[in-house]
Amino acid sequence: MNNRSFSNRLSWRIIGIVSVIFLLSILVVGEVTRRLIEGEITSVGDIALFATLIGIVGLLILFFVCRREIRRMTRPITELSVSALNMAKGNFKAQLPEIKSQDEMRRLHDSFLYMQNSITDYIDQLKKTKSDNERMESELNVARAIQMGMLSTNFPSRIHALLTPAREVGGDLYDFMRMGNYLHFAIGDVSGKGVPASLMMAITRATLHFMASLDLPLHEALSRINDNVAESNSRNMFVTLFVARINLKTLRMDFCNAGHNPLVVLPPDGEPYFLEVKSNLAVGLFEDFPYEAESLDLKPGTRLIAYTDGVTEAENAALEQYGNERLLQEAGRIDRNLDNKAAVEQIYRSVLAFTNGNAQNDDITIMSIMV
Repeated sequence: MNNRSFSNRLSWRIIGIVSVIFLLSILVVGEVTRRLIEGEITSVGDIALFATLIGIVGLLILFFVCRREIRRMTRPITELSVSALNMAKGNFKAQLPEIKSQDEMRRLHDSFLYMQNSITDYIDQLKKTKSDNERMESELNVARAIQMGMLSTNFPSRIHALLTPAREVGGDLYDFMRMGNYLHFAIGDVSGKGVPASLMMAITRATLHFMASLDLPLHEALSRINDNVAESNSRNMFVTLFVARINLKTLRMDFCNAGHNPLVVLPPDGEPYFLEVKSNLAVGLFEDFPYEAESLDLKPGTRLIAYTDGVTEAENAALEQYGNERLLQEAGRIDRNLDNKAAVEQIYRSVLAFTNGNAQNDDITIMSIMV
């Protein structure tokens, strides 16, 4: 053991005190012996009394000196315990006692100091992280408000949509526009999630709205959208899109699908079914892709349900997906006289009931169009 350790120093001091008292005792015994020889002390009782008094005085001196020395040497422990109690109460900058010795007390003091500095640094870092997170959360909330504000919410009676991002911002989109006797609508899903997907969504939606205003043939409009998105797509993201235009007089629907989920068609006098579509390439992957448009004659009272894969791929706790069959069954339960908003909410409630509180893993968008 280190000769300068606390226990060794305490032991040697006690030994030193005892040795001094022992030497004094020897001197006193020697003095008593001298007086006894010279005849100054003749009574054995006096000798016994004198020796007893010397022993008691020696023990008292030993007790008080040792007690004082032990208290003096252990005072830093008491002061450290007070500092530790203050730290336990939350005062992590409590003053530590000054230790000049180079022993266990010094190492204990340094350990407390290291712990104190580490906790203080951790709390400062935690406050900074919390502040950064709060600022980022605030910025994302603003971004969410801006993104949701880009989506049309002034729905006409023939259409209604709902969009619920999986995060603060997402990559789903929908759009619609009434131009004379034509109702244009679109729904899309950007690959990925979060901020990159939201930026791609904004670019696609702006381009989509502009192309709709030009009233171009759908295959040409989609080709231009594809070229525009592909040109600015540095992260190899893509967008699945379904765009359509309904002549409200003839009820003929021209549509073009770019890798998106097929619509659910609810005819007024039959069972719901998935619309058969051509497998055009998703938007943004390659420029100059030749998109093909299609047409379908609708009957009065037909309802169309457009959606993103956040609906069919919604999972419950057992990782079972909602799936196409459940969507088709739920669509079949929609009352023919139900308005579009209620129809959208019915499907959304069905998805929530299926997931039963399980975390949403993708953006969810549902759109209902009635002709």
